[in-house]
Amino acid sequence: MAVIGKKGGIRLKLAWIVFLLAVLLPIWFMAAALGYRFGMIDLGTALGTMTREWGPRLIFAVGALAIIMIILGVIKAPRIKTVILALVSLLIAALCFGRIAAFGATAMSVPPIHDIQTDWSDPIKFSDELMAVRGESSNPVVDDAVMPEAMNARWPGIGGKTVAELQADAYPEVKSLIVAAPTDVAFSAVYTTLSDMGMEFVTDNEAAGMIEATATTSWYGFKDDVAVRIRPQGEGSEIDVRSVSRVGLSDLGANAKRVNAILESVSSKLRG
Repeated sequence: MAVIGKKGGIRLKLAWIVFLLAVLLPIWFMAAALGYRFGMIDLGTALGTMTREWGPRLIFAVGALAIIMIILGVIKAPRIKTVILALVSLLIAALCFGRIAAFGATAMSVPPIHDIQTDWSDPIKFSDELMAVRGESSNPVVDDAVMPEAMNARWPGIGGKTVAELQADAYPEVKSLIVAAPTDVAFSAVYTTLSDMGMEFVTDNEAAGMIEATATTSWYGFKDDVAVRIRPQGEGSEIDVRSVSRVGLSDLGANAKRVNAILESVSSKLRG
């Protein structure tokens, strides 16, 4: 057995090297996300260079090496450990590729917008306090934003349309919520919902029917600002929500998902 192990030694060592390279793949993407989150690298480096540019290259390189090791492992006195390590390496590369592919598919399936709200006919205004928190480098908060014509080069038909139009086409379910509860009860439900979602409050004014908070994503630490407006509607209340990303052209559907989650949670609390 010792002789057999010695004969297959070089292949097994190479398989281990490929396996270690495969293990480094998710660490590479984690480094990109956490590096940006903690201010060690900028967004262009983290999301552009490391993730979108070099990420696929590294995945294909490791995948190709894993396939080569599988072939080397099954020919001329097959080595089970070599093949197993190579298969695991290929699986890791495939999972990483699947994640990148899903990211790209999502980016192409949703419009390149980062401002979502339930009522564009009467936009929610961010307070001076929230605008100060957003900072000058953040995406502008505009009530009637129109996509530049140059956008047609990458997204045909987008240029010239308003964000409101693009949202209506992509997320028709994002609408104002009408509830039977009075405004004070609705306000409490909204506050609890935002708190449960782990948001950091910026302002809360029950008399004005406004709550503003900031949501932070887990990996990259992207910050999206949320404003909720509660107004009387007959004997009940009308609840509107606006969620705007601070950076990035497209939010990959995150703001629409958040707005819907807020409205669903509030509705559930008020029904209960």
